[in-house]
Amino acid sequence: MWRQVRFGRSRDIVGLVEEPAAKERRTLIVTLPGLGQAMSEKNYLFSNLRKRLAASGAWVVQFDYRGHGDSAGELGQTTVSSMVRDTLEVVEEATAGHRPDTIFFVGNALGALVALRSALAWEERSGITCRPVLLSPPALPLPRSGELLDAGALNALAREGSVDSQLLVPGYDYYTLSDFDMDQVGYLASLGAHLLYLHGQCIGRAMLDELDALSEEDLSGAGRPGIAVVCGERDAEALAQWKAVPGAEVHLLDGVVYYFQHPAAMDQAIEIIASIVLHGQGECSHSCAACPCGRGRINRAGSNGPD
Repeated sequence: MWRQVRFGRSRDIVGLVEEPAAKERRTLIVTLPGLGQAMSEKNYLFSNLRKRLAASGAWVVQFDYRGHGDSAGELGQTTVSSMVRDTLEVVEEATAGHRPDTIFFVGNALGALVALRSALAWEERSGITCRPVLLSPPALPLPRSGELLDAGALNALAREGSVDSQLLVPGYDYYTLSDFDMDQVGYLASLGAHLLYLHGQCIGRAMLDELDALSEEDLSGAGRPGIAVVCGERDAEALAQWKAVPGAEVHLLDGVVYYFQHPAAMDQAIEIIASIVLHGQGECSHSCAACPCGRGRINRAGSNGPD
């Protein structure tokens, strides 16, 4: 049974907890959405994942970062660092009364980088085994904002600190994207942002500065056993980058770049993630050579799977 909770020193982070009996709480799963997204994620991915995991008695925490969803603050005040701080604050409170053996940090897009940083930081702080599960992590480095986004809006951003995202990425046709710059659309999509939801909210200079500073060195902590990456098989850049990371196990979503591009891909993503967190390993419980659940297309880093 889930319940709504408030986290944070000021009780200003809104979240949900799916909590089994105390004796069963050996593993905690924390979900981390992309830029500008509420805790449920696009097409209710994380809400559906929570329901799937709840059927197996899992302990799950969802929450809105500050500046997102129902939590306090504005998106224009948010940075990658603040998203990580919020995550660690939530995990500290969620585990205050019961220490799990393992925590899975499941993040989508920019949330995947938050998951990676949070897992490394919390394992070092607490000594608890922390495993990042990264759904569509963006390939690094990202395109530089100064070379990609609207120049006039960037000038306004430098003066004011934050501006409406519609000024940075102008356009109005949210259904066919006919009047958008597709390089700008691709940049935001890699972060998990969706224009229909993002426009009307501000983006801050501090956020863009942190995004511009990301590099392949930010993946250096990923080179350890136990990290799982779930990518669309058409996400060539991310696949190439993560196949080269030692210890990373790469799972493929059939026929897409991102899970939300087809309902079957979202179902596949949910089943892959559920298999990882429920079985504590990066393989499904079936024979992956002929997997009846459709999640058998698994490649280990450095394998010769589809590009």
